[in-house]
Parts: sequence; structure tokens; C-alpha cells
Amino acid sequence: MKYKVKVNRAGLFFIGISIFLGISAVNTSNNLLYLVVSFLLSFMLISGLLSLYNLKGLEVQLIPPREVYAERLERFRIIVKNRKSFPSFTILVEQGQSRVFFPLIKKEQEESIALKFPKRGFYEKISLKISSSFPVGLFERYYVEEIPIRLVVFPKPITVKQRLTVEGTYKGDLLKTSKKLGYDQIRNVREYRGEPIKFVHWKLSAKLDKFFVKEFVSEESPPVVLSLDTVDGDLEERVSKLSYLVLDFLRRGSPVGLKLGDLFLKPSTGEEHKRRLLTELALFGNSPGIRT
Repeated sequence: MKYKVKVNRAGLFFIGISIFLGISAVNTSNNLLYLVVSFLLSFMLISGLLSLYNLKGLEVQLIPPREVYAERLERFRIIVKNRKSFPSFTILVEQGQSRVFFPLIKKEQEESIALKFPKRGFYEKISLKISSSFPVGLFERYYVEEIPIRLVVFPKPITVKQRLTVEGTYKGDLLKTSKKLGYDQIRNVREYRGEPIKFVHWKLSAKLDKFFVKEFVSEESPPVVLSLDTVDGDLEERVSKLSYLVLDFLRRGSPVGLKLGDLFLKPSTGEEHKRRLLTELALFGNSPGIRT
């Protein structure tokens, strides 16, 4: 069955009272006690039906942040939609130690929930427990739903402190640099912040009706190519250290390339390139946690 029931402490007390009064009614043949027991059993039945209806017609969606790293708490948007004609009350959504409470859901309600993934890799879905103790807290009715997310979890970055041996400027496609502004290689495009007018990206600015400027690769940030031989440790440690190096070099403005087995990604910069590098690291080798 999809829906399961857990008896709360108040429910145990209620059941105990009902059983005690039921036995007393049988032993004494007291009509008043029969009426009381009938009322208690009817109340229990109505409570169960209301709790079941309260959980029906709910649809849960998870929207991940732009980047998710293993072993880190990441904030996900969680949206609960109510397809019924009547509201749902006191809905609790849980995953491990993380939980979010919805006091009232009329049609749609959005909150955030912190989720942690133990390993890198591709996660097709995640299990969430949806429960409620409505209407009076005697019982907790719940069910577990598999929420599709199709999410790539990047390796946990591990700080690299030792001296590194990395391949320098990529030989096959040298990046032209200069000490002066006006470099040949564009690194990024961002919003205008008072830079000289010659760095304005006119085509993009005209298209979006907002000023954007070009950022260029500087001579102080030569391209590097990372590989598993760049760092030490077992496979998971190396992948995590490479994840840190990718983020660190890109943050400093260095174009980064990657060698993983037969895969070779040319040095570049930008958000899309960063995500490509981290995705390849996340899925490299016998990636644990590929399906859950």
C-alpha cells in the first residue's frame, strides 16, 4: 500500500482508553459506556479518513541549485501542489535529517530544503517522505515518493596545499595575451560597472537593452591542463582534488583544460566550461551513486 500509518503517543493513549472502556462496557452491560465506546471508535475512523484525504492529491517537485557538491548541504527549492478541491494541512516533507513543514497548502506552496548527497555521480531520483498528523495528532499517515531530479552531483572539493606539477600553456592552441587591456581572448562577459567604453560588448548590449563589457584573459593567468597525475591519493581523493583545482584556477582567471583517460578538454573559462569540467569529474570511472 502507498499510504502507511504510524501510531503516535496520543494515539496509543486513545486506543488504550477505548479498549479499557470497551472491556468495562462488556463486563457491566452499561449502555452509556457502549455509547462512549461507539463515539470513540467513530472518532478514530473519521480521523483516519480525514488524514488519508489530507495526503491525497499532493504533487512534489524539487528544483536544485545551479551547482551541487557531494557531502555538502545544498538548498533545494521544494514545491508542493495540491490537486484537491480542499486544502491540505500540516504536511511534513523529510529526507534523512532534512525536513520542511507546510502548515497549509491551498493550491501551491514553495519552501526550501537542505539536502546532502553522500557521493558524486548522477542521481536520477531521490526519495522523500511525505507525512501528516492531521487532524488531531493521534496517528501519522505517510508515504514515500520517488521524485525525479536527474542531477549530476559534483565531487566534493578537497583543498590542495602541496606544490603541483601542471601542464602550462596549451601547445595546440596558444592563447594570445597582452599586458594591456584589449586582449584577443575573451574570458567572460558581465554587466557594465564603469569600465572604459571600448570594452563594451555592443552586440549583446543592444540585444538585451543593457550594457555588458568583455573580460579578457590576462598574461598573468596562463592556461593549465589538469589530469589525475596532477594530484595524489586514491581515485576519489584525486577526483575531489581536481574539482578544487578547477574551481581555484578558474576563480583566478586561468583557462583550465582536463585530461581524463581518452578524454581531453581544451583550456577555457566561463561558467559552462566549468560545469563541463566538473560533470566529467563527477561521472569519471566507476562513479559511485550513479543510480539511487
